[in-house]
Amino acid sequence: MKNSKHWMACLDLSNMDDILIGYSAFLTSVIKPETITFFHVIESGPTAVELVDQFPEIETKEEFLNLIREELNDKVKQHFSGNEIEIRIVIKEGKPTDQIIDLVNSLEPDLLIMGKKIGYAGEGVIPMRILDYVPVSVLFVPENSRYSLDKILVPVDFSEQSATAINTAASFTKSSNVTAQHIYQYRAQFFPYSLSDKEKKEVDRKIESKKENFRAESDIPEDIHFVLSLHRKGKIADVVYHQAVRDQSDLIVVASKSKRIGALVRHDFTDKMVEYAFGIPLLILKNRERHMKFLKSLFG
Repeated sequence: MKNSKHWMACLDLSNMDDILIGYSAFLTSVIKPETITFFHVIESGPTAVELVDQFPEIETKEEFLNLIREELNDKVKQHFSGNEIEIRIVIKEGKPTDQIIDLVNSLEPDLLIMGKKIGYAGEGVIPMRILDYVPVSVLFVPENSRYSLDKILVPVDFSEQSATAINTAASFTKSSNVTAQHIYQYRAQFFPYSLSDKEKKEVDRKIESKKENFRAESDIPEDIHFVLSLHRKGKIADVVYHQAVRDQSDLIVVASKSKRIGALVRHDFTDKMVEYAFGIPLLILKNRERHMKFLKSLFG
């Protein structure tokens, strides 16, 4: 992330655009890319016809596209005027999901930035399946995002990818402001048997030992704060949310593991995190090479 050169941000001519552009501008104060491509898809079908009907004075398709381009340019200039970063605006027609995936594969950006609508009406352009079919890291920005990266939460499973997520978070802020949260649960038992207190303490001890081994083997900074959270019931994402509220986190960073083909039929942890209404920016880190291999194995 620190060495990312090209970002791609998806706009949809809604109020979300100002939030997305503003947050992108804020993020450049922490990481400065060389280029940001702002991308808008004119959805084919009835939606496009409705848009054209709103502007009866426009006679040609070119005039219509120029009008949209001017509006997007005006929005972007409010945040990026006089900036050293190269700004591009790309407009396509078709299905938003397909066009976003195609452009990501064509431009190969380092980061895809998408708005995550919670309170605004409208379909938006953020179908969750995009996450499965792009090999790049994805940042989801909700409408109430703060311009701050002081506190960052990183859910971890003690894997190599988790170590990458922690180090990425530590590159955005002081490592002492990063919380690594490991969520675990006591193994399920057949009713009416349940773990004894002694057995539970043994599980706790093993988790603590795994944490220390992970910290030592992955060269994790000493001032990274670890939290071991017991998941008793409900959604796992709820446990992450409660920690984020407790810490007043500004960003959640999750390492996405490359999936097996069979894993597409079930929701994994990353999918559940993306679907959850955190109200906090969520960065899904991906290893481009690993995900490209997966996509090639899937589509040939």
